[in-house]
Amino acid sequence: MASREDIIKHTSKMFVEQGIKAVRMDDIAQELSISKRTLYELFGDKEELIYQSIRHYSESSRQRRMEEIADVDNSLEVMMLNLRGMMDTAPVAGRMRRNMRRFYPSVYSRLEQDVQSKSYNDIENWMNNCVANGYFEKGINKEYAIKLLHNSVHGMLINALFEEASSDKLIEMMFYALLIFIRGLCTEDGKRMFDTYKTKYFDNI
Repeated sequence: MASREDIIKHTSKMFVEQGIKAVRMDDIAQELSISKRTLYELFGDKEELIYQSIRHYSESSRQRRMEEIADVDNSLEVMMLNLRGMMDTAPVAGRMRRNMRRFYPSVYSRLEQDVQSKSYNDIENWMNNCVANGYFEKGINKEYAIKLLHNSVHGMLINALFEEASSDKLIEMMFYALLIFIRGLCTEDGKRMFDTYKTKYFDNI
């Protein structure tokens, strides 16, 4: 029989590919060749399985980004690489968040507490490092800047205005909103470095 961890991993993939609302407990049981009763014994209900599966997806995405930047020493490059990774996963992440908020609001609230806290802390660390290394102006209000950047990313993922946008269009909009904002925080040295990394990592947008 599939382990609890295997079920979470496989169900996460099903939710990403087919949509949270479309995947039923019967579908999951059939796909994994287990009984629906086993699913309920392990998770209690579908909402708990959704929570565990999407939490796994979010953590896996974050871990992949951390591994990709493990050998990067420049704090501004680290920030831009992470934002590029967020942009690439935004179409799927946004669709799942909007569906959770619409159909499973209690799950959405639980996940937001987990995921957004880590996201906010990540942005705070990047911002502090960029100021410390002279890439961002020291006089900026870091608290406001962090909140604005965090809420910009979050807002685009859940706002219904972006629901009909194609994947390419959503990524392009995030590019303009986020990178123009970040460049405005840069010192002269930071702007030169920003433009170098923009060419390196974002020229295909």
